[in-house]
Amino acid sequence: MRKEENTEKDELYGKLQVHFIENVEAEESSEEKESDSGNLSDETARKSVSAEKENRAKKPVQKDIEEASAKSKGKKSETQSDSSQTDSEDDVKEQKGSRKRRHSKVDKQEAEAVEESFYKVTGEAEEHKSHPVRNAILGLLVLILVASAVVSYPIGKEYFQEKSVAGKDIEITIEKGSTSRDVSAILKKKGIIRYEAAFLLKLYFSDYKGKLRYGTFDLNNGMSLGKVIKELATQDGQKENKFTIPEGYTIEMTASKLEKEGIMSAQEFLTAVTNAAVTSKYKDVLPKKKKVFYQLQGYIYPDTYYLAKDITGDQLVAKILDEFDKKFDATRQEKAKKLGMTVEEVLIRASLLQKETELPEEYPIIAGVIQNRLDKKMKLQFDSTAVYAITKGQYGIARVMYKDLKVDSPYNTYKHKGLPVGPICSPSLEAIDGVLNPQKNDYLYFQMDTVKNDGSNIFSKTYEEHKAASATTEAATETTTTAVKQKTKKK
Repeated sequence: MRKEENTEKDELYGKLQVHFIENVEAEESSEEKESDSGNLSDETARKSVSAEKENRAKKPVQKDIEEASAKSKGKKSETQSDSSQTDSEDDVKEQKGSRKRRHSKVDKQEAEAVEESFYKVTGEAEEHKSHPVRNAILGLLVLILVASAVVSYPIGKEYFQEKSVAGKDIEITIEKGSTSRDVSAILKKKGIIRYEAAFLLKLYFSDYKGKLRYGTFDLNNGMSLGKVIKELATQDGQKENKFTIPEGYTIEMTASKLEKEGIMSAQEFLTAVTNAAVTSKYKDVLPKKKKVFYQLQGYIYPDTYYLAKDITGDQLVAKILDEFDKKFDATRQEKAKKLGMTVEEVLIRASLLQKETELPEEYPIIAGVIQNRLDKKMKLQFDSTAVYAITKGQYGIARVMYKDLKVDSPYNTYKHKGLPVGPICSPSLEAIDGVLNPQKNDYLYFQMDTVKNDGSNIFSKTYEEHKAASATTEAATETTTTAVKQKTKKK
């Protein structure tokens, strides 16, 4: 039944669009004809003057009085011709002006009439939602009004405009319980739309009918109606608090940030994260609770969130996990399956990429290195895993010491073969895609390039190459350290 209703709407929409275009083309054609008519009158007048001059030139030279008489007649004829030409131009201009004034008046009257009628019908529809027969009749009336609106040029023009244009950003607030008519009135008052009826009609035929949200929204007066409706139906309007989880943050770091910004206590968030793991859709692939700091590490997707002022820890975690589900969509899940990885394993590898390089273009390369070392049963020996274990997810160590690499933790890849027991941070979508699209290479080693000092790494295929690269980077580091010390002494 729903499918048939949508099909009927689509067919009607198509017919109305064709009807609107035909009206516009007919109007433009009428203007062109009038313009051609005016041009033809002008040309006829000019030909008349030209012919008169030519006849006058052909007359034989007679007596002075006859010549004077001929000139007098010629001037009179020319004056009459010019007068005729001027009258013709004035008539054309008057016709055009009259038509434009008449058209403008009709457009305005039609627009006002359509808006008024539409409001009456939608108002009736809201009052009698429980009456199926009345709803059917009112639905028919709405469709009739749609046709009327399309014929009305200004409403139809706004209705069928699909592309947004550059405009001014405007913030609007929709109160809870507002009707679609309330929303259209606010949009018109703020200058987002021109005609409320056009907005209501567009909403009626859209997939967002009955789905508009309340809250505060950032819109633009250059947006098309379709774009405005989509924003109001999909944006989160509750913007009392704006909170950003940076890429590479951990659950522990996120909790501290929430408390620092006064959104909620760190403990409330940590408790909510712990509880959410029990009912998570990924609970079957999560590591055992006793082995990790937090089972949902890596699933707390890094992004900017707009939060209600009274949001709870449970609500926030649910919101974040919902965003993760949207990002780790069916396509990415299918890729992971083809690679023989669970979601958990993808996140573990992606978190390593996030912490081991500052350059997203290196993600696929390091993903290849990880696979190569695992295939050869080599320890990964990533510093980031030891640091995560030592700091319990807070990081903040300026330089890793050899003693740090000896910490006995299932996260420490210097101590244990294979991947760490769980993710060591919240990876970005780029890092996740780096894991799902690894580069096939022969690299087994990499280290930060302190010569370039741009966050990039030097990749090596053999241990000998790696040692040579290490010597170069260590020398560069020593030179830099010495220069800093000398500069400090001078101060």
